[in-house]
Amino acid sequence: MEHLLVSHWHKNTRYEIQSINGTEYIVPCEYGSVYDPINSENEMMTDALNLGKYLTENDLGQNGMVLDFVHEYGLLGIMPDIAGSDIGRNECVIVRYNIFTESGIVDVNEFAKKFFPLDNIDLLDKVNKKGKLRLNHRSPIYSTMFLRKYRYCEPLDWVKKYFKYLYSFVLKESKLPEFIPPRLAYKIDDRNGLNLLCEYDSLKAMIDLAFAKAVTDDKKPLRTCKHCGKLFYATDIRSEFCSARCRNQYNVYKSRAKHN
Repeated sequence: MEHLLVSHWHKNTRYEIQSINGTEYIVPCEYGSVYDPINSENEMMTDALNLGKYLTENDLGQNGMVLDFVHEYGLLGIMPDIAGSDIGRNECVIVRYNIFTESGIVDVNEFAKKFFPLDNIDLLDKVNKKGKLRLNHRSPIYSTMFLRKYRYCEPLDWVKKYFKYLYSFVLKESKLPEFIPPRLAYKIDDRNGLNLLCEYDSLKAMIDLAFAKAVTDDKKPLRTCKHCGKLFYATDIRSEFCSARCRNQYNVYKSRAKHN
């Protein structure tokens, strides 16, 4: 695993929620930059779980919480995640089993309209043109998603549904065998020596894999803070708190309780 290289992800500087044709979308408003989320995959995964916990337990402030996550990490990449075939190579795309929509074979541009509601985009034409832009040796659809010319969006309800779905496995561990595995691709790369290059086509796939690794780890690193109740990833097997602050506050309250 030490030779596993992970492709980068793109996030915009600003996002907002817009109603488009009767559906609320998370829409990018300012072009951003590419970053490497693998450096904080466990923090991102626990942030996703804590957001799912909040959305499950609270009705107020949901949109703001979702936008906070998206501003920190970017959109989930639902479009390539649920595609069971390379988007844009053929007139149809296989939609694999997922939590958002029905699976099956659909027209590629009809599929794209769900994620590019503000653009008149012909995926088959754009992806197959000679001289197409490629970002970080990723698939052509990745480049199309994040070109300045287009605005890749995601339905707000779908994004919320994912976070609640992920958290549901914490509430009921017996459901874990039903967890839908992420779509991952890999290849042997020789640009800087021989390396195994894992090409994540979505941020969701990275979160899913981090979660799967955590819940199957014998050390049980995914824990609930003894003080504040937040989920956190324990790098120390003895950890019971998500932060030093929570540990100190817990000890203070415990000490006060003894003297009352």
